[in-house]
Amino acid sequence: MDDLFIPLWPPPWVEDHSLSDEQLVAAGDDVKLMSAIRSDERVLLSVSWPGGRRYLMIDPHGDAAAEAFAAGEVSEDPDLARAIDAMWSQALQLAKQIEDGEAPILDEQQPKRRRWRRR
Repeated sequence: MDDLFIPLWPPPWVEDHSLSDEQLVAAGDDVKLMSAIRSDERVLLSVSWPGGRRYLMIDPHGDAAAEAFAAGEVSEDPDLARAIDAMWSQALQLAKQIEDGEAPILDEQQPKRRRWRRR
């Protein structure tokens, strides 16, 4: 499991749950947006950068409010800070799509790529 979903604090969001369908949604030079589905079908989004992370948990069925948490340090570098904010905006847009039932994360599984067989 990628450590992007192992939070930097005691993990109430992942205690007693497993994560699956981890996907890299978007990546820049130093900032990544990843998604995973918790065993109770809630979707976790993680924006990470060197030294910090922001998390968002969404209930695609609308039974619970979205939750967010920031961990680590805020970047002092203005270019990195803008990249983090841009990726967080993308995470919020994806969360809105998930809540509206329009997100490709939940609607369709990514097709597995076939590898060419050697003969």
